[in-house]
Amino acid sequence: MTTIASTAASRLVYGKDDALFGSLEERQGNLPFGSILDAGTGLHSLRWIATLHPKGMTKFTAITADKTMQHNVQVEADALGISNKGEILIGNWFDEATPLQLADEQYDTILADYLIGAMDGFSPYRQDQMIAKLAKLLKPGGRLYIVGLEPIPNAAPGDTNVICKVRQVRDACILLAQHRCYREYPMEWIHRQIETLGDLQLLQSSQFPILYRHETIVKQINVGRSKLSLFPTSELADSMTVLLNDLERQSLEATQRSPTGRLTLGFDYVVAAEKRLTTTQEL
Repeated sequence: MTTIASTAASRLVYGKDDALFGSLEERQGNLPFGSILDAGTGLHSLRWIATLHPKGMTKFTAITADKTMQHNVQVEADALGISNKGEILIGNWFDEATPLQLADEQYDTILADYLIGAMDGFSPYRQDQMIAKLAKLLKPGGRLYIVGLEPIPNAAPGDTNVICKVRQVRDACILLAQHRCYREYPMEWIHRQIETLGDLQLLQSSQFPILYRHETIVKQINVGRSKLSLFPTSELADSMTVLLNDLERQSLEATQRSPTGRLTLGFDYVVAAEKRLTTTQEL
């Protein structure tokens, strides 16, 4: 009989099976993870953190600005049996009315897993302040890992251009529903932010090419479809439905023409930085 515990364990995300988190573990080397701050948590990152006890994880703090996500992450933490190793907080990093109670905390490891891109929905125009805020919570000698997505270009050659068109139409649907889009930032922008902070040292960065199957592209098309009921007019929604259906057709044809059934465009990245030791600490 399959137990709840075994079902939850099957959802764990190990670095050996995940390219991005595997790269992060490789950068960490033999350095214990210690206390971890998951600065923009989700189920995927939590399922990875749940595997880190053998790698020196002592406790974790997971933060989200979304109440539904907080509930889902808490339920998952309970199922994975790690609730006693940490806490899951809800809060906006830049909400001055109800600030996060982390002023005295210092962490050995901080993870910002697609946090910068997601910030536009909660703290627009504050992205340039986020890395400095996290650096203040990092212990000297501690590691900061930033996972992100290189922005998709406006156009690309050949069949891969359908991915660009899907992104444009998806975002148009989000805006017409009066919601905010994600705003991804290039890896070079992350590097510049780190280099301007005197207490952070930029370490190695890694890139991971993104492979798009038809099913992956359709998921983004469906994001657009989910916004149609919020459009200002039904006529506009009907016209956008035709366009979204046509993009799904183009995606199917483009991926079928590919020998691998996948289209390659852009990359995810992992940027690693370390907080410098002070002169006294070095001695």
